[in-house]
Parts: sequence; structure tokens; C-alpha cells
Amino acid sequence: MSLLMKNLLALLLLFFRFCLCLGGDAPGSWTLDDFEDGDLSAAPGLCWIALADDLVGGASEAKLEIRPGGQAPSRHVLGISAHLSGRTPSFAGAWVPLDRAGGSVNLGAFEGVRLRVKGRGRIEVGFRAGMVNYMAGIDAGAEWRLVEIPFTSLAPQGKVPEGATWSPDAPAWFGITTPHATRGEERAAETVDFEVDDVALYGRGAGNPAPVASESAGSFSIMPFTPLASIPSTGWIDLGDDPARDGNMPALPDATRLEAIPSSADGTLWLRVTLRERPHERWMGVNVALDVDGDPANGQAWWVANSSFKFDRLVTVWCFRVARGCQGYIGIADADQVAAGAMAPGGARSVRFAIDHERRAFVVGVAREALRLEKPEFRVVAAVGSALSYADDVPGQGAATLR
Repeated sequence: MSLLMKNLLALLLLFFRFCLCLGGDAPGSWTLDDFEDGDLSAAPGLCWIALADDLVGGASEAKLEIRPGGQAPSRHVLGISAHLSGRTPSFAGAWVPLDRAGGSVNLGAFEGVRLRVKGRGRIEVGFRAGMVNYMAGIDAGAEWRLVEIPFTSLAPQGKVPEGATWSPDAPAWFGITTPHATRGEERAAETVDFEVDDVALYGRGAGNPAPVASESAGSFSIMPFTPLASIPSTGWIDLGDDPARDGNMPALPDATRLEAIPSSADGTLWLRVTLRERPHERWMGVNVALDVDGDPANGQAWWVANSSFKFDRLVTVWCFRVARGCQGYIGIADADQVAAGAMAPGGARSVRFAIDHERRAFVVGVAREALRLEKPEFRVVAAVGSALSYADDVPGQGAATLR
């Protein structure tokens, strides 16, 4: 065999191995995101979001961005930067749903996850199933590193229910995060920055399988923010004030006032919750709990401070700002659906919402028809927080009455 032919075969073999390392096109693999489209939208159609401990009352902040670069021939990578407070809890990372509606999926066709990482320090990679994170630790370095994480290396983290073990039939999210600082492990504040590319699930079978939805449709969606100019400027009535600094997490939104337009010209119930502080730019968290049947004794008990109130309908806007609007739990649920864990099983298109920075307020509008009001009068309690946690409700006791 000529030297030229040998060199050509060697180059072809190197190219073949390189393509396999990229993961998305290799047999048995499915690319979650290679970031080559230049945005934060992954294969299921939903976006990567930054999760840090500021969502649960902490002081850390995280930022995601698409950056140019990567290991050739890559053109774009996911950049994750954060300032970690070091206090308990302290963490920051990037997470993305595995299903286009946020439901759980079956990963039985795969054996692990493969990705490229670059940065400095220890990070954790894995999945969230139910209320548990199943993670494996890896070390990132100054140069790009290709990492394969077999599912067998995943272990539950944090407060783990007895008997919890990893299973490929129930994960809903994939995530990359700094290790959590837990009680007794506080450390110095620090700034971290790392990059991720070519995230793919891998297996040993033929073809290119994809995750299979393993439950009924999830309740995640992306809805646009309502332009402030389209929200009525007049007709608001004051439903009462709420004491400042009475929330259960001082670092999260603190409701101080509730206003409403019971029915605008297009049949929308509008509610505006004024906050003590300026609203966060990265996320929004509002619930509107309604007693619509005139019977205060039935329904689901509200679970924030105003626990004596019982509701029949719940409007939820827990979402993260993305390019197309806000992504998260947006919709309407009955009390029995909420009790079963379905916070927003439907009705997202009947809900409108906005962040009014000038007024320091969250604004939510919902079509009265979608609320299925059973009596001329109905009672309302609103709650605010982050896109993951409750913080304060208004009124703090009792309920506001509307017609």
C-alpha cells in the first residue's frame, strides 16, 4: 500500500472517530443540543434556563449565553457564568427539559450522556426525576474535554427519599451545575465560568432513537409577555395592602398591595401585585387562588401563610424569561388537579402576564370564562415568589371579594 493511501486512510479513520465523538450523528445517539443554531432552544423545543440559589432565597446569580467558539468544527457553545455567594445553599447551573411539554421521558434506549466541557473546577452533570437530582461529578479543565457519563454512575443528591435509585424511565430534566454548598459546607464567594458543547445521549444500538414520553403531557409552555401598553391603565380597584417584609424568604419578592380590574372590556380579570422591591428580570412567579363556588369550606387549602383559605381554581405563572417570552408553568388548574401535582395542565392561552418594572409589580390577566365562575361573587388570594418558590401572599389572611 502506498504511503499516500496509508495517510488517506489514517485521515479518514481520524475523521470517523471525531464524528463519533460529536455524538449526535453516531448510531444509537440522540443530540440534545450542539448549540450550532446559535440559540438556547434544545432538541425538544424548550430552552435552557439558568437555575441558581437566588430562586430559593439565596444570593447567587447565574447567566446563560451562546458564545462563539468550541472545538473545531463547532461554531457555538453554551456559556454558563455565575457569582456564587458561598452561603447555604449556593449553586448555579443550566437545565433543560427533555420533553417538549416538560413531562418525564423514558431513556431506556440509552446508556449514558456525552458532552464536551471547558472551564475550571468541579461540576455535576445529570438528570432530575420527580423531586430528586441524580448526578455525577466531573472535573473541567482549561482545554476542551470530551466526557462520557454512564447512567450507572449517577447517584441521588441532597435530601433523598428512602429507596430512591436512578431509573431511566422517569427523568424530566438534564442539568449541568456547580456542586451545592450544603449546611456546614459554606465556602468563600467566587465567580465561576464554564462552557458546554455537543450534549448527546448515547447507546449501543443501531439507528438514532429519541427519548419517549413516559407519562401524560407535561404542563410546561412558552408564552409571550403581554405588552404593558395593552393592559388597562384605568379601572383598577384597591383590594388591600400587605405588610412589608412578612414573606417566608426575605430575598424573594414581597407583596405589599393587591389591585384588580374585575372585568375589562374583553372579559378579562386583571390582578396587579405591587412588590416591595424591583421585580427580577430573569424570572416571574405569581399564583392567583380563587374560591369560585361560594362555599369557603370546600376546595384545596392554600399552602402559604394564608392557610385557612380554600380554593377551587388556581392560576399559575411560574416562568423564566427566554427569547420567545416566558417558559414554565403557565395555566389554570382545578383544586383536584393541583392536589395531584398538576399546577398548570391547561389554559395557558387564557392567561396574560407582564412584569411592570416602573410600578414594581407583577400583572396577571385571565379570561373570566376560563375560570368557570359559579357565583356572582368570588374570592381571591394572590401569591408571589420566584419561578420555583413561594414567598408571600396578599391578603395575608382572609381573601379579597370580587364580582
